[in-house]
Amino acid sequence: MSKNDDLAPRGPHVSGDEEKATSTHRPSTGARDNAASHDTQFFGAGEYDQHLAHRAEKKEREMTFKDAVVGDFRLIMYSLGFSGTIIMEGYGLALLTYLFSVGPFNTKYGIYDTKTSKYELEYTWKATLPLLAQLGSIIGVGLTAPIVNFIGYKRTVLLMLALCAAFAFVPFFAPNVYILSAGFLLQGIPWGVFQVVSPAYSSEVASLQMRPILTTWNNLCWIIGQLLASAVAFGFHKLENAWAYRVPFGLNWAFILFLFCAIAAAPESPYWYLKKHRVAEARLAAKKLVRKGSEERTEEKLALMQHAICHEMEHVADNQTRWQKTSAMFRGVDRRRTEIACATWIIQALCGSSLIGWAPKLFESAGMERGKALGMNIALPCAGIVGTVASWWLMQKMGRRQIFFWGLISMAVVLTGCGLATLAVNSAAGFASGAVLVLYTAIYDLTIGPICYSIVAEIPSVRLRTQTISFARGLYLAANLFNLFLTPKMLGSDSESWSWGAKTGFLYAGCCSIGALYTFIRIPETKGISVRGLSILFHEKVKARKFSAQKAAELEKLQGAAASKTSSSDNTVSVLDEVVEPKIASPARVASPKNNN
Repeated sequence: MSKNDDLAPRGPHVSGDEEKATSTHRPSTGARDNAASHDTQFFGAGEYDQHLAHRAEKKEREMTFKDAVVGDFRLIMYSLGFSGTIIMEGYGLALLTYLFSVGPFNTKYGIYDTKTSKYELEYTWKATLPLLAQLGSIIGVGLTAPIVNFIGYKRTVLLMLALCAAFAFVPFFAPNVYILSAGFLLQGIPWGVFQVVSPAYSSEVASLQMRPILTTWNNLCWIIGQLLASAVAFGFHKLENAWAYRVPFGLNWAFILFLFCAIAAAPESPYWYLKKHRVAEARLAAKKLVRKGSEERTEEKLALMQHAICHEMEHVADNQTRWQKTSAMFRGVDRRRTEIACATWIIQALCGSSLIGWAPKLFESAGMERGKALGMNIALPCAGIVGTVASWWLMQKMGRRQIFFWGLISMAVVLTGCGLATLAVNSAAGFASGAVLVLYTAIYDLTIGPICYSIVAEIPSVRLRTQTISFARGLYLAANLFNLFLTPKMLGSDSESWSWGAKTGFLYAGCCSIGALYTFIRIPETKGISVRGLSILFHEKVKARKFSAQKAAELEKLQGAAASKTSSSDNTVSVLDEVVEPKIASPARVASPKNNN
């Protein structure tokens, strides 16, 4: 008996009569040999009850929102803990740009500008500091997949939180702008890891009803970080000493302590254990995710995960080299999935969202006083919070694709209005631009901001989710370099800047229009479609405009019928055939001992 024989879930107990009734449908030796031909190095799904998986998928699809909250309350809390790490990233990046409007910070790290008669951080450093943080994030994103594959989501985040606590000392005590820049480079590394792990973990553990909310919660955490940064910057900007910027830097330690305790109590993703052929530990993790004492729900959740894995394994070649495994997201069906995930995040980066972080400077360039600009800035995250919460209701009424498309169209119109606001009388131009930007923020966080996280987390396949999200987020950060270089140029007031001010809205309005066109052509609908359903739709090369749960069900029935016909003629069994005995063996269940280690 192999190790997996002891660890594999056996499905519900059947009576002797039921056993006799199903004995004629047992997989033949040929079928088991055929199953063993699958590559088992990616997943170890063990033996599972196929009918239980189908029943679980149907139950999740028909589950009400209230039932999902009650049944998956523990899962929700754990997922929110992982998403909380995004608060640190949103806080750190937003705080940096907000501090550009804080007097003591400019006095410490800037130079005296004779044109404005004020101390001002040089344009070079305004661009370099966020750039270094983004470069650190790109490094972190690149490290995420191998680290997660080695130690899992949970221990990866705990490790990064420990590094965050150490790196926070650098900007807190930075004596000059060079040390400050090194601090943001180092802090960017764990921020990049958080950007990948949080949506990936939420997507893997969430049920069908909770998946859009838990993935879009990441955007709300980003907004909470921005709100905290704007409130802290406004609260301390009147101080005339170093504590005006040191206290905001030091608050990172409070976040780290709270998040470390919350994530230490969370379970690892069951999918990660299944990849390592550790089925017993996957069951324990699934048991911790569901309501206490719900053994049936535990088995259903585990069977559903194994069922999704088996479908993907049908399309994985045997004996893949390490390079083939790494580059799998650029080949075949997964290439389309990777393209959509990358494009979605690039659209988010270039739709004008960088203007939110630079809002104080935008208001100042439009004629508003510095103190009023920082005060007005607090309204933006508040509008974002309202928008994100409203998006949860909107996603119940509309699909992700529709929301994303119409969000881009609306933002293009509003950004055009932001540019036209500069034609107002000087005394009113600042407040007019501010009002338009608040409206833009509400639309962004109702549509593009949260929906982007949902689409990117749902589109990749299970076996390539971490790699795909890592690559897509890396391209997002690379696209953000455009913002980091040009936004200071467009909004700055020094001699090296272009002084476009609110006219910058015209540029990003054009970007939104291009993004809307791509969305209409390429981004599919994912609402109400299970992980297995999405896999079927992509493998059948269904057009983006025809994606739906009904279409996935139709294709699965056709595949099941074809598989049943094939099995009756050549004595083989397909994992898609619902006529076979419910308890079937996945590739890992029948693999050789060498692959089970």
